[in-house]
Formats: sequence, C-alpha cells, structure tokens
Amino acid sequence: MYPIIIIGGGPIGLNSALLASAHGIHVLLLESSDVLGGQLSELYPEKEIVDIPSIPCIQAQGYVTGLVKEIRAKANLIDVHMNEKALTISKYENHLEVGTTSNKYEAQNVIIATGLGTFVPRTMGLPGEENTSNILYFLQTLDSLRGKKILILGGGDSALDWAKMISRVSNDVTLIHRRREFRGDFKTIEAIPTIKIKTPFVPITILKKDSMLTSLIIQNVETSEKEELAADFVFVNFGHIPSVESFGLEKQGVGIKVNDRYETPLPHVFAVGDVSGYEGKIKRIAPGLAEALQVINQIVNQD
Repeated sequence: MYPIIIIGGGPIGLNSALLASAHGIHVLLLESSDVLGGQLSELYPEKEIVDIPSIPCIQAQGYVTGLVKEIRAKANLIDVHMNEKALTISKYENHLEVGTTSNKYEAQNVIIATGLGTFVPRTMGLPGEENTSNILYFLQTLDSLRGKKILILGGGDSALDWAKMISRVSNDVTLIHRRREFRGDFKTIEAIPTIKIKTPFVPITILKKDSMLTSLIIQNVETSEKEELAADFVFVNFGHIPSVESFGLEKQGVGIKVNDRYETPLPHVFAVGDVSGYEGKIKRIAPGLAEALQVINQIVNQD
C-alpha cells in the first residue's frame, strides 16, 4: 500500500511527489501519457514561466526537465508509471483503491493533479480553418517563426506572453483582439514597439492557396470595417476546451469541488492545481504549488 498516490504528471503532480519524498514518504505517480510535464511539455515547451516562487523566469521545458531530474534522483521513494491512466478511485474501510488501465493500487491518500485533463484548442470557427497547415494552436519551437509575418489572436495573458516572446524572433507581429481592453496584463507588451495592435477586431474570412493560409480578413466589431492582413502564420490563442476526469466526484466549474483544505467529499482524496475547483480559483502554477504544499503538510500531520 502506498502512503500517497498522485494522479497526473504535470508540474503540480511532479512537485507534489517531490514534496512528499522530502518527508520520506513513498509515492506512486500515475501519468496517462508518455510525457511528463503536462501542457508545459506538450503544448508550450518554449513558453516563459514567470510565476514560480524563487524563480524569476524560466522556460517551460527547462523547468520540467529540472523537475524530472529531481524525480529520477528520488527513484527509491517515487515510483513513476507512464502510459497508465487512472480510471476509478474507490473507498474501502481502511484504504483507497485506484483502478487504472492496467492495474489496481491501494493507497492511504490520493492527490488528483490532472490539470485540465484532456483538451482541444478553441478554433476561430471559420470555413477552411481545418487542415490549414500554418494556423497554429500551440507552439513547440519559436525558431519556426523567425523572420515571419505573424498574426496572434487572443486577449488573455497567454496571448500577450506569446506576443512578447515571438517579437524576439520576428519584427512583424500583430495582436488581434475582439475587445478594446485586454483581459491579460497589457504591460507585458506595451514597451515593445514592433508589436502592432488591432482592436476591436474579429477574424471573419480565411484566404488560402492550397493548404496554406495567405491572409486573414478581420472585421471591426464596432464599425464593421474590414481589413485584409497577409500572414505567414496565424497563432490562435483562444484557450482550450478542457475535459476533466472527475472520478465521480462533485464538480465546481470544470474542476473537482474542494474545501479550503483541498479535500474532496471522498475522505483522504485531495485535488490540487488546475483540477481543483473553489471560489476565487486562479489557474496558475504558483497557487497550485501552494495547494500542493498545504496538502502534503496535512498528510504528514495526519493523526
């Protein structure tokens, strides 16, 4: 029987395992894919992370690589099972049981840290968008955009962060948002003169040659004015539609409902990071790390 089973190998799951191992606790970490790091590895490996305590700024993949190195150094305390999806969590009199695609494991405590679960990108919803090779929804490498004409769609922190980063490899970046005000912190890009801003505009038509977008027609939502913008790449940053596995537990929003101790209604089952749902929830790494630390401390101090 494991003292703790952690479901999810993203940054919060990895940190939870390391926090537990620091107390000498033996942990099983279950990851459904063949990659550790969650969205940081699969979608945004070159994105800069700026909200980790004690680390001013770090590239996402570099952060994950460091965590994985620490995990491997604790192999005597942290068992990592890749390509093993957790399907069920059952409560018995003296223990919990986690059923996976290939096995069943007993635990005293379970920490769910699956992030946003599986996800698909939100698209523009325009005819011809599908199978257009230069419309991007995530970015593996910045270098592929070097010197190119880039259109970025979105108004949140992620879109602003990407505009800042892409401006380092391209002097022709245009950020398009449907409102005059940005949801994200505009200070991220306001001092970068090469980023052009188009607000309040929405995309309405894709012009293509074969499978490649050649330009995007956008329309002002207030005046109906239209503009055609040539582009080498369009980066759609409208977020992702999550599909969170709740294991039959009560949900709040897209996450699993928890109390102020990050406990689910099932005793000794916790949810931390983006998968946890509560009033005022902020889906960023720093709050998730604080949640994980609190939960591990609670488990350590259990009577």
